[in-house]
Amino acid sequence: MMNEKQKTENRERGTAQRVLPGGFTIFFAMLISSLALAVGLAIFDLTVRELELSGTATQSQYAIYAADTGADCALYWDLKYTDSDGSAFGTSTASSWPSGGSNILCNGQDISSLWGTPQKTSNSATTTFTIYVSAQSEVSGTTTCATVDVGKFTNGSGVLYTTVISSGYNTCSAASIVRVQRTLQISY
Repeated sequence: MMNEKQKTENRERGTAQRVLPGGFTIFFAMLISSLALAVGLAIFDLTVRELELSGTATQSQYAIYAADTGADCALYWDLKYTDSDGSAFGTSTASSWPSGGSNILCNGQDISSLWGTPQKTSNSATTTFTIYVSAQSEVSGTTTCATVDVGKFTNGSGVLYTTVISSGYNTCSAASIVRVQRTLQISY
């Protein structure tokens, strides 16, 4: 028969053996928790990057739409005035600037009053104007715009070529750190 002392020793040994699995369980739980945390942080990082990319794509759309609006405006008014009517935009042979007259409206703006000093040489002329397209966001209050260059070039045989370069911006503020530019060029 076992005496009390042997029973106590056996209980102590059994308790000592049970302490080891408990410590291993805590270690195993911390290992699994660390792994879950690492996976969670990786997913969070991926989500943040995707949101940034999505925001850039949205701003890029605003810029390309502004560039398209500016190019369409220039094409409309350039093609509206035929050779018999003159040109809405200056040419190297035009006696006045612009020969198409005033009230050239795009998006409710008289762009003939918006263009700067035209650049003119003996065989070319370039008219530049900026058009403010629309409010993109009620929250940020920024406005999209486009800067349009309409160039008229005459080659040696007297053929007139036109190039429209429209640069659209998601915001008109040149100091903005999120300013995106998209450019369209049309030649005919």
